[in-house]
Amino acid sequence: MTRGAVNLLLLRERASAFLFKMENLRMRCVCAIASAVLSLCVSAAFAAPTTQPSASTSNASVAGIVKAESEVPLSEMVIYLEPAEGAAPIAAPATQPSARVSQKEAQFAPRLLVVTVGQAVEFVNDEDRPIEHNVFSNSPTKKFDLGLYGPGQSKTVTFDKPGPVFLYCSIHRYMDGVVFVSPTPYTSRVSEDGKYKIENVPPGKWVLKTWQRRKRFMEKTMPVTVETGKTAAMDMELTKR
Repeated sequence: MTRGAVNLLLLRERASAFLFKMENLRMRCVCAIASAVLSLCVSAAFAAPTTQPSASTSNASVAGIVKAESEVPLSEMVIYLEPAEGAAPIAAPATQPSARVSQKEAQFAPRLLVVTVGQAVEFVNDEDRPIEHNVFSNSPTKKFDLGLYGPGQSKTVTFDKPGPVFLYCSIHRYMDGVVFVSPTPYTSRVSEDGKYKIENVPPGKWVLKTWQRRKRFMEKTMPVTVETGKTAAMDMELTKR
């Protein structure tokens, strides 16, 4: 065999080996792409149900009128939303400032404060005279005792569970208040004429609930579907216990 023929044979073998490597590489790429597509399909199949409220806000709202059998002040009622299907509470935004409760003349002001899970409240002694105050609570939602502190001083508590927290002062026996901790930021107080409105609610399925400081009526729990740009009308009538 001539030298030229030997070189040609070697060249053919090298070309064949190169083509084999290229084909092997192509098959690997095809397998990788197929695996990625399959993974995306599986993730989409097991994604959270579309009935869960969207994380983004909208110009939707929930509003209505509360009717009651007696003259009990509805202004001490809180109406709030919980995500349907047992979703986790929505914490207050990290940039949201602390709420504030003043202590002066043996009173908490406001006497009823609504906050969101994860939000902090600053308790300020606003006395003009040298009078100390104390804030404590034995509520299951949040138990704490801030001890005594003088005018111009303040202490802060972060509320990490939903529910009512009843406030007292150890040296003023008739001084009381309440912090209602909502599981979501979507809340409303009820006006004296029974109206309420929860604004900027993300679209989705929610549960509308009531909470009363004075337990004169049966609490309400009502499912509600919120649509983008619309107001869901949710009137309710309260009956005595």
